Parts: sequence; C-alpha cells; structure tokens
Amino acid sequence: GLSLLPSNDEGPVLYVANHQLLGLDLGMIIAELLEERDIIARGLAHPFIFQNKQDNTESATTFIPDKEDSNNNNKLGSLNTFDAFGAVMVSPRNYYRLMQTGQTALLFPGGVREVFHGKDEAYQLFWPEDKVDFVRTAAKFNATIVPLSAVGAADSANILMDAPDMQRWFSNNKKGDGGSNSNITAARYDQANGEELFQPPLVVPKIVPARHYFVFGTPMSTKDIDHKDKENCKILYDEVQKEMYRGFDDILYARDQDPYADSVRRIASEWVSGKQAP
Repeated sequence: GLSLLPSNDEGPVLYVANHQLLGLDLGMIIAELLEERDIIARGLAHPFIFQNKQDNTESATTFIPDKEDSNNNNKLGSLNTFDAFGAVMVSPRNYYRLMQTGQTALLFPGGVREVFHGKDEAYQLFWPEDKVDFVRTAAKFNATIVPLSAVGAADSANILMDAPDMQRWFSNNKKGDGGSNSNITAARYDQANGEELFQPPLVVPKIVPARHYFVFGTPMSTKDIDHKDKENCKILYDEVQKEMYRGFDDILYARDQDPYADSVRRIASEWVSGKQAP
C-alpha cells in the first residue's frame, strides 16, 4: 500500500510508470500521492504542454526550485494547472536537478509511444532498449526507484484507427516524413522533432469508463550502484521493467476477482450507498 512508500524526507525518489492511453493518468497519480501521503511528486511532462512558454527562459518549466521552495503554495497558485501540480518539462537538465535537490519525480520512460499506443498494445512498455540514463542519474544521487504499474485507460475507450494510420490520413506530406510533428518539440533530447510521432489515435470513449487500478512495485535502492557502471545500471533498468510487468499481471488478476470491476454495478452501488466502492 501507499504506507510503504518512501517519504519526501528520505532523499530523492523516482516513480517510474507506464503511460496510459492519452496520458490522462498523470493527474490521478499525483493527486493520490499528495492526498494519501502528502508526497509532492514532480511529473516530467512532454514539452508540448509547455510549448507556448519556451520563449521564456525563466518559466517554471525550466527553473527547478529547491525542495523547500517546491512546497510554497503561494508560488504555485499563479501558475497553470500542470505547473500547480509541480509538473516540469521533461529534459535531462530538469530531471538531474530534481534528483540533485532531493525531490520526488514521476517519469514515464515510454512517453508518447505509450500514450498513443495501438489497438493491441495496451499495457505494454515501449522503453528505449539502450537508454539507461534515468537509472544512472538516480544512482548518482542515491535515489530510490519505485515502479508503478497502471491499468484502466485502454479499457475505457475504443481505438478505431491507430496513430500511424491517422498520420497518413491527415498529413499533407504524402511521404509521411512527420508532417506537423516537426513543429512539436520531441521529448527525448537525442531525437529530432520530426522523428517523434506526436499523433493521437482515433479514439471513441466508452459510455461508462473502466475502473482504474494502480500498484506500486518494490522500491529499489541505487545506493550500491556506481552511476558510471553502465552494465549494472542496465541490469537495474531491466529489473524495473520486470517489476512493471509483474505489476500488470497482479493488477489484471486482481481485476478479475474484483466484484466492482463492472462499471455499471460499481456506479449503482456507490449511488445507493453514498460511498466509494472498495
């Protein structure tokens, strides 16, 4: 449960999660951590969210305050919704700063590829195979990595057309070289803007959304890992992914046993009892 999670006072913490369909899970995760454990997790969000601010080098997307300043509600009150929840633009510099200042971060290594996944790709990880930078930075500052597996968004909608098909359909460039994607800053620093397919699939929401399930995996310490040792960092990188998939298996099994998994039944029960279903 959430009671076993490391607190904000135990050094830097990195929550590593799968990104669900359309990325609607960011707010739910951050809100739950804040309400249940008073944990302020700084989400590392796609540059697209902050694109209209990028001309302002002093914006909250590029300035990472110290740990004490991140708790200042007066500062947060004047910012937009993502800023108010502590979100910052995903970049090596911002992530490094969060770990360096002992803060708690929320990272989605699968990024846009997971957010805009295809019809038969729900609850799969699309992480880069040879990019273990987030583990190396976490190890440099002895951070604790907490895997977080989530299920529910893909069962709340029907995907009618996958993202690549949508791109080919709408793009004016018949060769499919990225089209409008060239105007959107890529999330990965080593990827050109046009190389990232920032195109949502054609999605139709179901009348009643599915129940969302989240499970936190075993916290993994990096204190005994040399951040310069790429081989050991890769081993931990793979272990985090294995723990994520174990989380998927546990969630899907628990969902099969959940008497309130059926949305209609759950909503009716909550309406009658006036209480949230367990």
